[in-house]
Amino acid sequence: MADQRRTSKAANRRGPVESARSALRLVEIGLDLTLAAVLMVAVLIIGGEVLHEIVVGLQSGSIEAALKILDRVLLLFIIAELIYTLRISLARSQLILEPFLIIGLVAVVRRILIATAQVEQWLVAGREISPLLYELGALAGLVLSLAIALSLARKHSGRSSDYEAD
Repeated sequence: MADQRRTSKAANRRGPVESARSALRLVEIGLDLTLAAVLMVAVLIIGGEVLHEIVVGLQSGSIEAALKILDRVLLLFIIAELIYTLRISLARSQLILEPFLIIGLVAVVRRILIATAQVEQWLVAGREISPLLYELGALAGLVLSLAIALSLARKHSGRSSDYEAD
């Protein structure tokens, strides 16, 4: 009888904790779904802008238009990776490191493209390009660091292609 009371008291103590965990999990899922919806709206807006820029770029034929299109497409890729990461998070109930490292790599490459275009513009304008060269050097170091981190994360997770399998 005493064992039953102890067991029921332990069950009652776990009850509120489990209820709180379930409630927090539902809140987390709700926030994830809301964020996914916001990201999808952003994809639609940016996608429309890309289509407009393609039309304008084809008419003008300028390098700036091509760089702007590439910049927006890379931004769409970043958002797509975020949506994929949310989907993995919802399916597995855990956070995976690789998608964030890939998002970081794409963001750095995006900034490198913008900075490279700025170097050309600054040279034409006769401005000093040293700050941009320092930034490009730092970005190159960041690409190397993120690539090493991605390689180590995949090596230590024991599944080098599990992320791509989906």
